[in-house]
Amino acid sequence: MNEDMKEYYQNEEEFLDEFSDFAREAAKLLKDEWQPNYGCSDKARKNRDYFLSRGELYSLTFDSAATYHDRNGFSSVQIVLASSKRIVTVRVKREDGNLIAEKIVDKKVEI
Repeated sequence: MNEDMKEYYQNEEEFLDEFSDFAREAAKLLKDEWQPNYGCSDKARKNRDYFLSRGELYSLTFDSAATYHDRNGFSSVQIVLASSKRIVTVRVKREDGNLIAEKIVDKKVEI
């Protein structure tokens, strides 16, 4: 089924305000590899960007997220996470009233 992006989030705190249950489901899928940062701020992003640019960010952190709609309305959320070593994208969708998370990209990054 075709999906169209509806909203794009670059600030983790704004995404979590609306979709924290989806973020928790993604975190559950990734176990200890990522946890949502409910205290994220411009200062935290600047710190993340600094360590990313130096190749010294070892844990996955929020990069961006987007909501998608299909012909029936809201269909899924995709969360992009990054570290100095990899980029991971997790899709979370609602199926039969349950949230289902799946890893759709897990790519190593060469520095």
